[in-house]
Amino acid sequence: MAKVVLAMGTPHAPFLNQREGPVAERWAQSSQRELSPELRGGGMLMNLDIPKLTEERKGWIEKELQPEVWQRRADVSQDALNTLGKVLTESAPDVVVIIGDDTHEIFEPDEHIPAVDVFAGAELPWVGWPGRVRTPEPARMLPGKPELGEHLTKSFIDEDYDVSLTRKVGEGKSVGHAFDFIYSRIMNDNVQAHVPIWLNTYYAPNIPSMPRCYAMGQALRRGIESWDSNARVAIIGTGGLSHMLIDEELDREVLAILQEKDEAHLPQIKNGEERTVYGTSEIRNWLFAAGAMHDSPAQMNLISYEPCYRTVAGTGVGCGFAYWKE
Repeated sequence: MAKVVLAMGTPHAPFLNQREGPVAERWAQSSQRELSPELRGGGMLMNLDIPKLTEERKGWIEKELQPEVWQRRADVSQDALNTLGKVLTESAPDVVVIIGDDTHEIFEPDEHIPAVDVFAGAELPWVGWPGRVRTPEPARMLPGKPELGEHLTKSFIDEDYDVSLTRKVGEGKSVGHAFDFIYSRIMNDNVQAHVPIWLNTYYAPNIPSMPRCYAMGQALRRGIESWDSNARVAIIGTGGLSHMLIDEELDREVLAILQEKDEAHLPQIKNGEERTVYGTSEIRNWLFAAGAMHDSPAQMNLISYEPCYRTVAGTGVGCGFAYWKE
């Protein structure tokens, strides 16, 4: 039977693509954009009450916005990413299951938004995410693992988790930014056979609850272990933690739950489902990966957690990096 040898959780924030050098100028530019109604763009940033948030954080946020603090946190995050890449290489998996969200890159919002979708195709197209690649690139075809995708789909269904199945990505589309970051930063463009699982974290009404995501991670492990193969399998949850508005309390509470494998506490997080919206919703990708290690003797190794604040309103990314290794 197949064996799960590794699981990990990582954010996929665009600023993490800057592997070296000073970050203050880029973070200052992000700060200006996030505070400006004209530059802010759509989504959560448009709904933030910037003056109110700024007033609430006055007195302590200023020390978080110094260039030397920005640089230290960026450096710690890069070291953590290097560690995750090294751990993945050393674990030598034959196939990787990646849980990430889709922000209208594969699925059209007016046509189909699955709650959970398993990829069971032989290959899928990848074009470097525009926020990372300066010039357009031709699509690369990446290797899937259709036999595992098919098996996992059936395994989920057998356990009463109704998931959808994708065998082919439509022409002109590319697997999205959540996966792009894993390919480019964790795998260093050496993308091996893998099974993407698209988890709807953003778009109501069919967003799985946090306990549901953790339970499906447990089912994922059972599915992998029932696969008639001697393959070594790694699992990666990509996204989160809290952003665009950093919620340190939530981040630390979730990380503690994962450390203790205390899934019974998930429903007890105060206003948990209301707080895990927009980018913070990607915590669910972590829960999926962590659930897969619930019945494993492996404990979570938290490499680091850095609340990477960028503005006086408290916007930024809560950057957590962790792995479980058997």
